[in-house]
Amino acid sequence: MQTRFMRRTLLIIVGLTILQALLLVAYAHYEAEVLASESDRLTDRQLYSRARENAERALALNPNHGYARYYLGYLELLQERYPEAINVFQSAIPLMPHLPALLKMLAQGYFFSGDYARATQTLDRYLRMDPAPRAGPDLIFRMWAQALCYSQEFGRASIALAKAEAYQKFRTELLQTRVLNSILLDQIPMADYYYRMFKFFAPTHRMDPGPLFANALAAGKLQSLTRFLELNRMRGELDGSTEKILALAYAKQARLDLAIATLKRAMGFVPNDPEIPLFLGDIYYQQGDHKSAEGYYRLHLQLAPESRFKKEIQQKFPALR
Repeated sequence: MQTRFMRRTLLIIVGLTILQALLLVAYAHYEAEVLASESDRLTDRQLYSRARENAERALALNPNHGYARYYLGYLELLQERYPEAINVFQSAIPLMPHLPALLKMLAQGYFFSGDYARATQTLDRYLRMDPAPRAGPDLIFRMWAQALCYSQEFGRASIALAKAEAYQKFRTELLQTRVLNSILLDQIPMADYYYRMFKFFAPTHRMDPGPLFANALAAGKLQSLTRFLELNRMRGELDGSTEKILALAYAKQARLDLAIATLKRAMGFVPNDPEIPLFLGDIYYQQGDHKSAEGYYRLHLQLAPESRFKKEIQQKFPALR
């Protein structure tokens, strides 16, 4: 009789202990839910520090809280901490495989960190889940088009651009991507058409030549870029920045005399740009004209006394120390 009583007592104690543990877990999960919701509200109010604190406290109480991870990743993205955002979003995917917005945010992390191939792959997954986005479709399709273009998937980029244009046909970013994609497809007349459209709708804007050069170089399309820039020069539409890009394209194609002439013309547009005499010094040094190289390097150091190339230049020419 006594043994039976002890067994019952033990079962009651074990049951109460389990119940207490379950209640504690339930309370922790409830508290995590409250904290995660508060984090979202604080983010909307741009109180990012407090929002982060709430999201992290929610995860401490419930590490499997998918929305807390999502909110934390979104905070990292807003503060341009892209590697951190990517890590958080990746850890949230197994917890919330049903949420397309999570893939959209992850794709933005990849895109803004310059990993266009992964941005493309992630947006492909996202669009399979949500082929007709209701929130920000213009941004999604524009980002998808640019990621495809930068990943050298030019045909698919054309399709994505057409979808993006259904929302904002004459947006300057879209037109610039159209220009770039046409250059990389060797469609110079089409690139020129989109460039003229860009100038019509944004007459005070200038295209950023950096992405043109970087992507043309990566795709082995410097000759197409050169033809496009030469066409615009004939109209008198180049400036110092685009002249520099054209000069770099000439230099990469070993057309050094043309590169020198173009850089000297660019110097007329922007006489205080320290990069131009630096490029001229490099080209003259490569040609073996050390006297001219030294003169342009000297001018570069006068315009940029703290140049990151200072030691390298002074090793070549001790007189410039």
